Amino acid sequence: MSFFIYKEQKVFYSDKGSGEPLIIIHGNTVSSKMHFFLSRKLKKHLRVISIDLPGHGKSERVEKWPVDFWHENSRVVSALIKHLCLEKSILLGYSGGAQIALNVALENPELVSKAIADSFEGEHSVASYAENIFDDRNTDKKKSMAKIFWFLMHGLDWKTIVDKDSETTYAHHQQIGSFFHKDLSRITIPVLLTGSKHDEYIHNFEDIYIPISKKIAKAEIKLYDSGSHPASLTAGKEYINDLLEFIHSHKIY
Repeated sequence: MSFFIYKEQKVFYSDKGSGEPLIIIHGNTVSSKMHFFLSRKLKKHLRVISIDLPGHGKSERVEKWPVDFWHENSRVVSALIKHLCLEKSILLGYSGGAQIALNVALENPELVSKAIADSFEGEHSVASYAENIFDDRNTDKKKSMAKIFWFLMHGLDWKTIVDKDSETTYAHHQQIGSFFHKDLSRITIPVLLTGSKHDEYIHNFEDIYIPISKKIAKAEIKLYDSGSHPASLTAGKEYINDLLEFIHSHKIY
């Protein structure tokens, strides 16, 4: 297993395949195990690097999570890129990982060649989600399938991780609200915004993505008739083909 150190904490990552580097960033309450099958398919075409964000999966646990979770973890991803001495990387973030990917592009544009932001709620937290998160998560924690899923993602301490995420999500909405410190118009790299029309959590991708695409000069939108949340893990071969086409059509020589 591979680790690097961020703020005296061990952060897990995997590095497989060869070619142009693609870093996959998982969403909230999950880990890199979530995209195991996607990574296995993509490593035939790219150098695929997956990270377990601090406090998640195989990474060392963090006593207190940052309220500005999505911005702080962009620093973690940037540190990984530098640790691996990568000149430029492609970023694929899904769900909460999408905001992290876009934050890296905003804060450290010299590290990123292109980004795919999949199945995320937009620039600002959603009140109906954040304000009900404790009740919703407490309900989910009683479901057998959810227990098994979170156990597979993190291990025996999965409840602690889910609770910390709920606390961070609620605190962020109350204290900050915006996922980004800078305007998205400052992103100059190609960005692909993706989602499923049948996403069970987000039902208005066009309303979210069209304003964002007007800010990001090189943004493209692709919504799928298949799949659910997130599209990158559920829309199948079509998503992988579109992802590879986007990457290769924006090659930098």
